[in-house]
Amino acid sequence: MGEEISSELNTKINENVEKVFEKWIEKASKGESIEGIIKSLMVEKIMNILGAVIKRTLVRKLAKKAVKRRVDKFWEKNREMIMEKIKLL
Repeated sequence: MGEEISSELNTKINENVEKVFEKWIEKASKGESIEGIIKSLMVEKIMNILGAVIKRTLVRKLAKKAVKRRVDKFWEKNREMIMEKIKLL
């Protein structure tokens, strides 16, 4: 754990963190709901997990649509539980 990362990797991490926060701020300023932001985070997390498996661009696009539909279905089915957990945060 005491190992240092290269300055190049550190720069890339910082740039990506800034990009993500810019996107969140942009979405929030457009009036997107917290629900929408959480759903998009769920989709991105799932796609990151699947990323190593999905090599082709077309398959990735189709998979992302399927993931979005599945997240929406899960959200609707478990809305009360999810909202309760959000309130507890």
